[in-house]
Formats: sequence, C-alpha cells, structure tokens
Amino acid sequence: MPNHRYLFKEAIKSAKDPRKPRHPDQYWAEIIAFKIGRLMKLDVPPAFVALNSDTGESGSIIEWFLGYSTEVKERFTHGGDHMQSLIEGYDREKGRLHNLDTVVKFSRLLSQLKILSHSWQEYWGLCLCYDALIGNTDRHQENWGVIWNDGEQSARLSPFFDNGTSLGHELFEKKIRHYTTDENSLRAYIRKGQHHMKWSLEEDSRLPLIDGVYRFCNKYPAIVPLLLDRLSWGEDALEKALSELTTFRIKSPLTVERADFVYTLTILRRRILLEHLEKVANEVY
Repeated sequence: MPNHRYLFKEAIKSAKDPRKPRHPDQYWAEIIAFKIGRLMKLDVPPAFVALNSDTGESGSIIEWFLGYSTEVKERFTHGGDHMQSLIEGYDREKGRLHNLDTVVKFSRLLSQLKILSHSWQEYWGLCLCYDALIGNTDRHQENWGVIWNDGEQSARLSPFFDNGTSLGHELFEKKIRHYTTDENSLRAYIRKGQHHMKWSLEEDSRLPLIDGVYRFCNKYPAIVPLLLDRLSWGEDALEKALSELTTFRIKSPLTVERADFVYTLTILRRRILLEHLEKVANEVY
C-alpha cells in the first residue's frame, strides 16, 4: 500500500556472531502465524515474504495496523503503559508482574465506561486461544495495546501483532525430525509452552498455553462456542498455505521438512485445544 508504514523483520542475529542469525528461517513464523490467524478469522496484521534488495537478506514485511484512513485520527498505547499505571513497581523490561487478572480488570473497566467498542471477553479468549494454537510465548505488555479514536471517544484492543516467537521457530532440523515422528515427545514439547503473562499477581509462574485457555473458558464459558467455531477450519487449508510458502526461492527458504513439522505441530495443538474446549462445554452445558 503506497504511503503506508511497514516493518521489515529479519531473523535475530547470533550473540556470538552478529553477522549471522542463529535461526535464519525464523522470520517464517511471523508469516505462517498470519496465515493461521486468517484461518481463525482474526484481526492479525498482514505479513508477507520479503527481501532486502540492498543486502539480499530475506525476512517478513508487516503492515502497521494504524493509518489506513487519513480521515480517522487514531492513537495507540501499549499495554505496558496501563500495567504501569495499575501495578505499583511494574518492571516493563522483564514484565514479571504481567498478569491476566489485571489485564481483564483494565479491559472490563473500558467496557463499563462504555469506551470499548467490542467484547473484551471474546478478544482475550481469542487471543489466548490463538497464542496457544501457534505456541506464542511472547504476548508481553508491549505486544498488545489499545487503539483510541478520540473523535468518537471510543477505543478497541489492538490486532494480534508480533507473533513470530512461535511455531517451533527455535528448533533445529534434528529436533524437528524427532518431533514429527514421535507424538509423545511432541505432546511433551507442547505442554512446556507458556504464555508470557501469569494468571494473577499472586501466582509465581507463567500460565501454560493450553491450560490458560481452559481456565479462561471455565471462568467465561459463554465464549466456548466462539472458540470452537474459530478452530473449525479444514486441515487442507493449512496444508495448502504451507505448501505455497515452500515455493519461494530465496535465502533461508521454508523447507518442506519444516513446513511438515509446523503442520503436524499445529494440527496436534488444535486437537488438544478442541478436547479442552469440549470438556468445558460438557461441564457447563
């Protein structure tokens, strides 16, 4: 889009050699996460395969989620701004006090003041479900926020952005081959995944990805049908999207082996999520 802001993201460079990325194909996680977000009908900033024509470095290019209209004046505040105002001594560098209970209280307050233009329960239910599906461990206080429309005196929670710390991006080929052929090991890997945030200030550890969805749905069971619906896409749609991404002939391509692993990982995560959601539905209804 002409005159629109975009962010070009390369793989994170190695601490030992700043010239070389530790995981050169890491940028694919952001692009695949966007594809999965669209399968779930979520508001996820578009992410595309990109090439730095000066350096030859491949990466992802991501649309900024503001500035689509010159007629609407919007501003964005990070979640960290609000966590700092609500929690004394909040450390934005580490975010150790980042917790869902405070996030929910803040979101509910916006709704009670008739500022929020949508359901916060649906938003955070979908966010937790999406992050659990892709294995995103980095939804920290700077990776969500509020978009304010001062003209209409309204606000909405931001699209689900910065989703690249996901989808087994940190795994090397040997591990990928092992997990693709050993479901028990893959399930163990999935169980280790944690949200960035805790459930509440009183808890010490971060919230497990799958368990976070289960606990949230137990507290707000009305959102279960919505999450079941958003997880109802066909497996062939994901397979097709991944297959298309393996056709790019660029530096650090998405290999067929990694694409197969991402498919296997995501389908298993979805199956586990559906089992947990159906369990909540049976308990409640």
